[in-house]
Amino acid sequence: MNNLKQQLDVDILRFLENIENQNFSDKIQTLRHLFDKYIHLSQAELLLDAHDLGVIVNDAKTIFASQTVPVYIGPSKRLVSPADLPNLCVIEATISRLNKKDCLKKLPRFDKREDKL
Repeated sequence: MNNLKQQLDVDILRFLENIENQNFSDKIQTLRHLFDKYIHLSQAELLLDAHDLGVIVNDAKTIFASQTVPVYIGPSKRLVSPADLPNLCVIEATISRLNKKDCLKKLPRFDKREDKL
């Protein structure tokens, strides 16, 4: 998806180069087409493949292996059960992968705490 940002930069430069030769209504129409293109591309469905699945699984394993136990979440420091810890790692790995593919506006993460005290 970084490619999308590069395409946008190129299209903006082309727009600025060509806008001088257009009348006012054509300038608005050209800009509207440019917006429509990137609104569509940013909202289009993204299909993940076997490679993405492999990356998510491997990242989840890495997160799980480096996790200190016990794990607490949130300001109230709620204990994550050992049975839920692998799920938490998969969720975090999935969020990370989606963020790398520019599917998320913000990077959500769990508020994990080291200890209960």
